[in-house]
Amino acid sequence: MKPTIKLNHRKVPWREGATVSTLMAENHFDHSYIIVKVNGAVIEEEAWKKTAVAAGDKVEMIHVFGGG
Repeated sequence: MKPTIKLNHRKVPWREGATVSTLMAENHFDHSYIIVKVNGAVIEEEAWKKTAVAAGDKVEMIHVFGGG
């Protein structure tokens, strides 16, 4: 069985060397305002490129937008 992660409550394939940034690109998360959590911890934008995502991790990417 291939390793996976949970991305927004969906199982997706994990690959070695994955970071928050690579997951965002591969899964088309390109909105300007996104909150990212890995295993419940908020990951600041400055750390997206260097934050590794391990097999089995739970990742949430939440688009933030306003309206009125």
